[in-house]
Amino acid sequence: MKEKRLLTPAVITASAVCGTSFLIYIFARMFPAFAEWWARYPSQILRGVLAAFTNVFPFSVGEMVLLLLIPAAVLYVLASNKYICDEDGKKYFRALRPLIIIILVLASVFFGVFGPCYFRNTLDENLGLQKEKVTAQELKYTAEQIVNEINSLSVKADSSGATVIPCGYNELVDDIKASFKDYCEKNEYISWFDSKPKLVSLSPVMTYTHISGVYSFFTGEANINFNYPDFVMPFTIAHEMSHQRGIAREDEANFLAFLVCINSENDYVRYSGLFNMLEYLLSALNKADKTLYKEFVQESVTQNIRSELTAYSKFFEKYSNSAASQVAGSINNSYLESQGQKAGSASYGLVVDLAVAYYKNK
Repeated sequence: MKEKRLLTPAVITASAVCGTSFLIYIFARMFPAFAEWWARYPSQILRGVLAAFTNVFPFSVGEMVLLLLIPAAVLYVLASNKYICDEDGKKYFRALRPLIIIILVLASVFFGVFGPCYFRNTLDENLGLQKEKVTAQELKYTAEQIVNEINSLSVKADSSGATVIPCGYNELVDDIKASFKDYCEKNEYISWFDSKPKLVSLSPVMTYTHISGVYSFFTGEANINFNYPDFVMPFTIAHEMSHQRGIAREDEANFLAFLVCINSENDYVRYSGLFNMLEYLLSALNKADKTLYKEFVQESVTQNIRSELTAYSKFFEKYSNSAASQVAGSINNSYLESQGQKAGSASYGLVVDLAVAYYKNK
């Protein structure tokens, strides 16, 4: 009769851990000071442990889990259906318990590790920046500074006009990690731990979702889509590494990626940070003042920048109107809104407010 019980010690323990994690998450939503402390210390340790464990594997554990999820679910349903027919019921409960424990563990990792990071102090507070609503003129000024910095760099392009990473992936990652480690040592709100970003094996398929990278909170991995044009990759690596180190909000992860990239000793990493920021600024300027945007593009955007943008547009043609991107975008938007990011998916572009504040301070 004992084997029929659903609430075994293992299930009770997992439920208690999940309940505690949920209370931590709720407390973080209510009190930013607590969320900041939790993100800096307990969460940082837990994220580091997860990353250290999965770093042993040369492939993305998160991707493998997701790929195995559907066949595992089908097998589980088939097996459970068979056990339901068992009048004694003990095999059914025995099969159900592991599933419940897995769900509780995954919920615990989110609520207790990454979830609270959405409600910590804002990045401008931690950096001492004065973030305000920006004007079109301020966007133009910031874009001009970015263009000037891009033009000072030496990067090579192929026949299509797209720039090319001048080194292998491992060397690129080492350069970004070195810059990130240096940044963490100079800023107390964020700490460093070593972990290599993983390339997603199904990157060409992933591109149809318009996702260039993703942080897998349940495995602690920064996952990178290698199918995007080269100039996107260094910035994406730094963005996902920012999530990995407790910067949850998308605009803030973008801005930290920018800061890490522009402080790299690698010209191409700096170029990636600057160019990706320029894209956000151009988009914001176009929305704020179309006339000023056209003037800026005509007067300040150089041929090499135009060539990169043109090559990117051509690359993205076959991915632009995919159904997968609409589904992924809708899910991501709802998720971000649920975590207090009222702008949803549009929050990525709010990085321009931080960029304007940064260049005002320079």
